[in-house]
Amino acid sequence: MWAIFDSPQVRTFHKGRLCLLGDSAHATSPHYGQGAGMAVEDAYVLSSLLAACASPSDIIHAFDAYDYVRVPRALRVTSMSREHGKVMDMEGDAIGDDLEKLAEELDSTVRWIWNEDLEAHLGKAMKKFQIDGKL
Repeated sequence: MWAIFDSPQVRTFHKGRLCLLGDSAHATSPHYGQGAGMAVEDAYVLSSLLAACASPSDIIHAFDAYDYVRVPRALRVTSMSREHGKVMDMEGDAIGDDLEKLAEELDSTVRWIWNEDLEAHLGKAMKKFQIDGKL
């Protein structure tokens, strides 16, 4: 038995000109195995937004656009990973130790993470960045 910690639910990953990504922004339990993957997604979105900045004043708009798409996704992974751990420990309410139900659950719950269209995700962030920054 060991302690497993994850991050509290937050509304933003930045304050002023300081912006966090990966585990520093949204540490999660290991049950989905997505910590590193989420950090790479964060880096992809954030670096693309920062590359679009034309001046230092655009940075805050980039951070806001990053939050707009990354916070909801990261919080969903964090909260669902905790629940996924219960299923993996065969303590899920409707699943218990039924291996067929467990296999179905595992297959269906991870697909939403794997099938994220990162180009669309980035496009949504870029649109917000352009609207907020009036670029």
